Amino acid sequence: MICHPTQSAVKQKGLTLIEIMVTLAVLAIVLTVAIPSFSSLVIGNRLTAQANELLAGLSLARTEAIKQNRNMIFCHSADGLTCSAAPAAGWQGWLVRSNNDNTPVASGNLNAAQLSVRSSDSVAGSVFNGISHAIRFSPQGVVRNASADTVLNAVLRVCTSASVEPNTRDIQIRSGGRIRVTSLNVASACPQPANPS
Repeated sequence: MICHPTQSAVKQKGLTLIEIMVTLAVLAIVLTVAIPSFSSLVIGNRLTAQANELLAGLSLARTEAIKQNRNMIFCHSADGLTCSAAPAAGWQGWLVRSNNDNTPVASGNLNAAQLSVRSSDSVAGSVFNGISHAIRFSPQGVVRNASADTVLNAVLRVCTSASVEPNTRDIQIRSGGRIRVTSLNVASACPQPANPS
């Protein structure tokens, strides 16, 4: 004969309505705090990664100039194969090449959909073979204007229109070959940087 336990002997498992409501309230509070912080972190990381990519390209141009004992050009490039003038909206990519050889040493694309890259007047006015936005590194690793043997102090600016602070990374290029990245907050949507003093 099979015996059935009485209803009082059966143990019920599960959550009460109050426990579920408390869990959902805590989850909503955590998500309200975490999601904006996470978005800011992601945007900040994109800014830093883009600035580091440009910094790596500039460092490569300087290193190759010293190693090959010849002038190397770091310039704007829309196709990764040739130097070209940057459009008003900002840089689309970059290219490293010798100033007497059309073969690219390295190139990269910029994430223009989410970030803007602008250059100071000294870079925009630095012309190589009729194309502006070029930086030349001499065989001594010194930064020069692309078409003349004059010192070049310049800034490449990477910024976002998203509401994060700081929203800008400036890559400062000094005539001695020093390159550094600084973080700052600009009020308007990626203004053209001034030449460093």
